[in-house]
Amino acid sequence: MGESVNQWEKVGNDVYFWVGENAPMLNLLGEHPCRIDAKGRLMFPAKLRKQLDGVIHHGLVVNRDIFEGCLVLYPKPEWDKVNAEMARLSRYNRKHQLFQRKFMKGATHVDLDGSGRINLPSALLAYAGIDPKDANEVIVSGLGEKVEIWNQAAYNKQVIEDEDNLDFGDLAEDVRKDLDGTDGE
Repeated sequence: MGESVNQWEKVGNDVYFWVGENAPMLNLLGEHPCRIDAKGRLMFPAKLRKQLDGVIHHGLVVNRDIFEGCLVLYPKPEWDKVNAEMARLSRYNRKHQLFQRKFMKGATHVDLDGSGRINLPSALLAYAGIDPKDANEVIVSGLGEKVEIWNQAAYNKQVIEDEDNLDFGDLAEDVRKDLDGTDGE
């Protein structure tokens, strides 16, 4: 039986990610009320910084969420995995290129400054309905391998209040079927 080797594996043009049994496994947790200052800087929650301790030195990438009006913050090693999936899309397929263009639009590398703040691009803040000069309260929420940044009112409406009368139990069963590859019979 071969030994597991820890290494950076190339998965695309200049895209690498760490593989092996000691590769960092992210399970980012917690819901943190925060503020964005007038310059668009977010004081990144200390508890999330601690959870990212093994990878935060690589930097972070912030982008628009595909489905919701929030921002998604990826640790760079996780972003490299996303980027590797993008590299598999054909540059000769219009649908692939359109998706890649829409998905990558606004993706920005960010770093924590010496005070633990992240400067978020104004175009991304506008996308998420966050006005640094007005409604500057946000929710920063760990979601496994990524972090979501929400306008507080949008978070309350979409995640907390659940206006659509969503039956969370039914949703859980549907997701489980997707993972199992069954149709519930």
